Amino acid sequence: MTSRNKDNSNKNIIPARSRSANKTASSIANKTTPAQRISYSVAHAIPGRIRFRIPRLAKDSTYAEKLKQVMEYDSKLTKVRVNPAAASIVIDYPIGTITDEQMRSHLIHLIQTAPDIVVPTGVTAKSVVGTVFDAVIHLIDTTRNLNQAHNAIKYQRFRKDTWERVLSTTRNIIKRLKSATMFILPNKRWQKRSKPDDVGLQPLKLQAVGEGDL
Repeated sequence: MTSRNKDNSNKNIIPARSRSANKTASSIANKTTPAQRISYSVAHAIPGRIRFRIPRLAKDSTYAEKLKQVMEYDSKLTKVRVNPAAASIVIDYPIGTITDEQMRSHLIHLIQTAPDIVVPTGVTAKSVVGTVFDAVIHLIDTTRNLNQAHNAIKYQRFRKDTWERVLSTTRNIIKRLKSATMFILPNKRWQKRSKPDDVGLQPLKLQAVGEGDL
């Protein structure tokens, strides 16, 4: 074989190898990694209560908190208790609204999808009252600044007039009232109870309940 033929042969081999490598890389890139399934087991179950053992609760605090929030937000559940040390979660639910099988299926769905569900932030009484007090204090500060600027322009100096005394006294009273109110108010979370679809949950089929069962 002449040197020219050898060169042509090498030129044909290199692109073929390159195409093969690119095809393999493309094939690997196109493969999507399946979502990791969260392992669980039912440790105990009676009508109205079920306890799951979930190993991830003991090693993933973010998942534990999110699963707790998701279940607390669910209007079909009455009580949720998470024990990360024991890697378990206990859920109480009312009897008679749906079957135990449906409830178990629903809870398993929550366990698996909790990392992907966005839970609305709970609102507390303290946060609402604190926001109102802060807005009033901000309004008083703005009014004081305007009054001080007016006095500086008019008298060419800082002058503590009646308005300044009233606003300053009112601000101090409101700050003390805020501190006392925030100390007294409970830190209870207010959450809007909405349909399961609002938090990415699948709706369940409810069984008919007679008037005598309500």
